Amino acid sequence: MWQFLFDLDGTILDTTELILNSFVHAFREGLGETVTEDELMVHFGRPLMTQFQVMRPHLSDADIHRLVEIYRQHNETEHDRFVTVVPGADHGLRALHAQGFPLGIVTSKRLKLTEHGLRQFGLLDLFQVVVHMDSTPRHKPHPEPVQHALGLMGGQPDQAAYVGDSPYDMTSGKEAGVRTVGLIYNTFTDSVLREAGADVTVRSWPEIVETLLGWAGELPSLHS
Repeated sequence: MWQFLFDLDGTILDTTELILNSFVHAFREGLGETVTEDELMVHFGRPLMTQFQVMRPHLSDADIHRLVEIYRQHNETEHDRFVTVVPGADHGLRALHAQGFPLGIVTSKRLKLTEHGLRQFGLLDLFQVVVHMDSTPRHKPHPEPVQHALGLMGGQPDQAAYVGDSPYDMTSGKEAGVRTVGLIYNTFTDSVLREAGADVTVRSWPEIVETLLGWAGELPSLHS
């Protein structure tokens, strides 16, 4: 039985506006600085601490931790007001679950907010495992989070796929030996996802489902 793994932000939940707003808030309140959308977007998909460290490498660990806390407070407060489901994600996931495929989450987000977001839209119970920021010492683009999820699910890389919207997702999945589907939604382009290791790129959830079922031998795939 094939195992299907999914990133969360930008793949299942549309959190882009919330993330951008939270970063802008953190830089303004924590540093008195402005930050551009272009500067922020290139780091989507990486752990929060890493994003701040890469963007402001001169800051001390204490300053980075303070920015993270400012970000998190804003993000949690505004979460339910801004987050929506990526179009078709709920229907696609329920269709895969109904056919008996084991599903898992692999995200760089904390467990509390991951579960909250999935529960908000009635999706949490669809997943057998949730691998989050604290699940592994190394994070995407390292393959360890994907490998850890497969280990928990008892799956094998040659019968598994990982779906995400960032190059960090694609690299993590590819280096873990699973097939990778890059969703072109509102962050990264086709060329960026393919260069990072996407076997297939798609623009909608029906295409995701078709691709995964095709790989699993459930229907002829146009994307294999």
